[in-house]
Amino acid sequence: MMAIDELRDLNEKVVNDMKLWGELGQEGKLQETAVLCEKLFPEGKKQVLSQGELICRNTFLFSDHWEMERTNVPVSFGEKIDWAHIPADDPEWLYAMNRHTSFLNLAKAWLYTKEDQFGEKIIALFEDWIDSQPFTQQNQNGTWRSLEAGLRCENWLRSIQIMKNSSFMDSRILGKIEDCLLVHGKYLMETSAEFHRLSNWGVLQDHGLFLLGVYFDNAEYRERAIKRLDKEIHMQVMNDGSHWEQSPMYHCEVLHCVLDTVLIAFANGIALPERFLLNAHKMCRALAAWLKPNGKMFCQSDSDDVDARDLIVQGALLFGDGALKAAAGEKLFEENVWDFGTEVIGQYEKLQTDWTKEASTALTDSGNYVLRSDKSESASYLHLHCGCLGSGHGHADLLHIDAGSFGEDILIDSGRYTYVNTPLRRELKEPAAHNTTRVDGKDFSICLDSWGYEKLAVPLKGEYCFSEKADYISGMHLGYLDLPDSVIAGRHIVFIKPDIFVIFDRFTAKEYHNYEQNFHFGKGTLTQEGTKRCFWQGEKAQAKLLYPAEGTGASFKKAFFSREYNCLEEGDFLTLDRGGTGNQCMAAVLVTGKSGETLDAEVKLLPVEMARSKRVLNSGQAQAVQISVNGRVYTVMAVFDEIISEVDYFTTAGYAGYGKIMVFSKDEDEGICLAW
Repeated sequence: MMAIDELRDLNEKVVNDMKLWGELGQEGKLQETAVLCEKLFPEGKKQVLSQGELICRNTFLFSDHWEMERTNVPVSFGEKIDWAHIPADDPEWLYAMNRHTSFLNLAKAWLYTKEDQFGEKIIALFEDWIDSQPFTQQNQNGTWRSLEAGLRCENWLRSIQIMKNSSFMDSRILGKIEDCLLVHGKYLMETSAEFHRLSNWGVLQDHGLFLLGVYFDNAEYRERAIKRLDKEIHMQVMNDGSHWEQSPMYHCEVLHCVLDTVLIAFANGIALPERFLLNAHKMCRALAAWLKPNGKMFCQSDSDDVDARDLIVQGALLFGDGALKAAAGEKLFEENVWDFGTEVIGQYEKLQTDWTKEASTALTDSGNYVLRSDKSESASYLHLHCGCLGSGHGHADLLHIDAGSFGEDILIDSGRYTYVNTPLRRELKEPAAHNTTRVDGKDFSICLDSWGYEKLAVPLKGEYCFSEKADYISGMHLGYLDLPDSVIAGRHIVFIKPDIFVIFDRFTAKEYHNYEQNFHFGKGTLTQEGTKRCFWQGEKAQAKLLYPAEGTGASFKKAFFSREYNCLEEGDFLTLDRGGTGNQCMAAVLVTGKSGETLDAEVKLLPVEMARSKRVLNSGQAQAVQISVNGRVYTVMAVFDEIISEVDYFTTAGYAGYGKIMVFSKDEDEGICLAW
């Protein structure tokens, strides 16, 4: 992490070197930025013009990169727009409508083309909204919800920045807009309570207030916003940099506002608290760890499958962090050019890439662990979550895993789809919608409605160890202590690089219970191969899931999943189940490979024995698996209980060693110990 004195120096450096916001407000600079965006991101221009054409016809579709709740069905109005319209009983549409990303799309469309229709339309929308949506007590639950008021400030100010030198933005309309923005400022100054201090709402609102303070040169707005933002980020961001709500999507929304505050403050010579800057940097580092190798977010909790690397690039530039550049890659993203202007190419090229950070990462405060074979976009990866729920946006996903390889998802989170309180909303939040375990067909956390839970399991964060050839992560939870015979569920995962994930699900119990493991697969084809394995075929990747224990039942079915809000898909869903009395272990092995290449994989269970006493341990105490993949053979031993009371050690498959988690092979015959 960057030291405080380094951040002080960086503040001055960025102000002197980039001269960001002021120059971007100049007509020539804006035009240069648009030309560069058109050259580098032609699809981005096409998207903006497509949106602009729709909006000119009073038709709205919210599909921008960072749209929080996307839509895929256009909604058309006649001559008069109903700003309070709620289609399909989903108020999120109303909220998206009144954040006014549509205004910014029109402004960019005008900048790209200089066509009158776009300039005329944005002015018409400004006037219509201001005239028809006065600030009232009733509107605070709709078009003037405080969250939208904060977000609207950014979109309005960015639109003004583009349009202010045009013939359409005369003094009358600019004055009218500024008068309305001052109403926003008064409203945001007065809206701050306990809820806002811990919710992402507070940050999104106060970022808008800060921007108003800069625009109007209002010191009271600026100082109040900075003070609030500093406190909010201090409360909301864990020591590992993760936003407490446990949603990568909302981590990114908060981080955007935080980084934009840093950007505008640096550009205008405004001092920010050192604690705020350090937390902003930590959030960038956490996001870099909390992404798939292809730069997209896990659909954890209320999140979508969105590429978030533009924020990592922004953090790399603002904090001069080469490790962030290594995580983001060498290329820039469209948002970076709009934010920094044409100088961003040279600035990013000058930043030295730092490859020293290890590929696998443990975000120990939030309980998010990401295993990676290397730092490339095609790396094999696995993500485990074993941490706090994270408010109403959190899902019942303790011990859930995502996995993939060669840029393709193999095991997935079922996502969110909607916030409307429907059976499907609740189903996608429940444990069975995640790649985790259940006991006796019961949920460890019980979803009550769209936002609430009537029971929450307590997570127990486990050990982890990363080494050159193998990694280990683990976790448990106490969600089944309320059963007549209390059960503790734990998960131990060993990653043999670059392509083998060994999963030991261990249940501590006395009586008979039925245990299940759930696996949701990404887009592809899943086929059963005999009684102890299945094969998944994707476009770029392939995988085999092997479950070697005798008596394991396998149920193949279809289940819904959602990679973005309002978009529902169907995929393959495998449930493995087995019953037993006393402590039990269910082992499964996931082997990944590149599509089209040979993938021969065999797994068998082996007993674990004490070397001196010759005592053979049962599978509830210890379990070993021997894995053969394309001629490579490994033996993984997991010891779950405290066994040794005198001098002794463990043996399996001709190998011997002392430790709780060990990996053996021909080249590592003394074993790699990952946990003691």
